[in-house]
Amino acid sequence: MRPKKHLGQHFLTAPAFAKRIAAAVPACEGESVLEIGPGRGALSIHLLERFPKLHLVEVDSDAVCILKEKLGEGVYSIHNEDVMGFHFDLAGFPLHVVGNLPYNIGALIIKKTLLYTPGIRSCTFMVQREVAERIVSGAHSKQNGFLSIFCQFFGAVKLLFHVPPGAFFPRPNVDSSVFQIIVNGNAEKKLDCSLWDSFFSFVDSGFSMRRKQLAKVLSIKHGNDKSFYCDKLAQMGLNEASRPEDLDVNNWLDIYKRVHIL
Repeated sequence: MRPKKHLGQHFLTAPAFAKRIAAAVPACEGESVLEIGPGRGALSIHLLERFPKLHLVEVDSDAVCILKEKLGEGVYSIHNEDVMGFHFDLAGFPLHVVGNLPYNIGALIIKKTLLYTPGIRSCTFMVQREVAERIVSGAHSKQNGFLSIFCQFFGAVKLLFHVPPGAFFPRPNVDSSVFQIIVNGNAEKKLDCSLWDSFFSFVDSGFSMRRKQLAKVLSIKHGNDKSFYCDKLAQMGLNEASRPEDLDVNNWLDIYKRVHIL
């Protein structure tokens, strides 16, 4: 089976890394596990050892045929469809999601998965190294951005390990990394889910001009004088000259609530 460039396929070929990923999934008895983009099944065979009722979603019909042959008979379920159109409830909640994500849509998959919270318990994903490092970065880091705040809103993030280009076929031009999010289940307590879209849009707008001071950016994007936002930052104990990257997820929640008077 030749990798399909338009699907962003880079097949994991190193069993040692596949075993480490499978071992990292923190699912307990009674919880479901979904693998996204299993490809030729290098990770799937190790996941299946731990989770016999594994669900797999794979858009490539050629890969599905290979998967069935490699995995043999069992009670696992393969869903031959695009993950972006797949309904995660078909895999059952509570759900742990794992996978080697295509570089071109990795961020979209992460966002879609986390928006199924509180049904999601954890995410264990392999992505481009710079994306993983961005996700786990904190306040005052130049890597801190929208994706950092989005992921950290839902739970605790950590970088597990790096994977070199030689562990894949075809060999990518960049390093990959495996990161994990343990979803804390209190996202709805922090902010009602009806406001999530509004909050994330607010954060996204804040990072749209990251070189400028946040008060200036929010003034441009949302109206009110810059002094209005400077006052809000001061009330939070933050420097009025703070830039978007200087705020952590709790700071972003705080200023959003102050601005929108929730």
